[in-house]
Amino acid sequence: MKGELKDIAPKAVTIDKDRRLSYAIEMMEKHNIARLPVTEDGELVGIITERDIVEKIGSSRSLNFRTSSFHVSSCMTSEPVCVDANTPMDEVLHLFQTEQFSGLPVLDDPLRIITKTDMLRHFAAPGYVSENMEAKFFILRPEDRVVHARRVLLDNNLHSLPVWESGELLGLVTIQDIVFGLNEFREKTPGKYMESRLKDFTVDLIMTRDIRTAKLEDSLNDVKAAMVADNFSSMPVLNYDDHIVGIISKDEIVNAME
Repeated sequence: MKGELKDIAPKAVTIDKDRRLSYAIEMMEKHNIARLPVTEDGELVGIITERDIVEKIGSSRSLNFRTSSFHVSSCMTSEPVCVDANTPMDEVLHLFQTEQFSGLPVLDDPLRIITKTDMLRHFAAPGYVSENMEAKFFILRPEDRVVHARRVLLDNNLHSLPVWESGELLGLVTIQDIVFGLNEFREKTPGKYMESRLKDFTVDLIMTRDIRTAKLEDSLNDVKAAMVADNFSSMPVLNYDDHIVGIISKDEIVNAME
């Protein structure tokens, strides 16, 4: 199913560049979204994503500061790539596949935004999980530190990390989990204690426990339907023995679309 971009892309939830970073996180949580177009005097000047925020609030340079100490402008991407509301959907898909954008502002009145989740709703994805999954993945243990999980996610441009112990899948740590977890940690922990308490801030405290998994034989269309319904960015892939053999994310599914 395809359609017109201006009819598919929802109205964007925006934020002013001078708002506190903590407010951006509140907006993302309230609206269940992972990115916000940034404005100044009503004009688009940037975009901020959960990944941008993780980069900022997990940095050693900002270790002793609360999230509310920073403004959106401190970590947004300025002059983002945009598309016109009349851009054909095939061209938008090509941009997602070749440039690896997670979302694109759509220049219209009102301002809109198109994301990979929107693409999942409107394009078919032929094939099966076994043919498209990412077979290289990283595993966390419950006692691993959140700062370690953050570094692995950022360094490898990943959406999530499975948490595994004693042959059992316990949960998943996502970029969103780290944004919300680090924000709460920073806001509640006095600055002089942050460094020492980070050592005890482990992934079992923030991981998502109620997760969906995919099987090797699942069709991509079935997996994308589950991702859209439950708002997942990725799913661990299990073999016939229920062992993790890969990860399937929105990236792989979008790349398989035609």
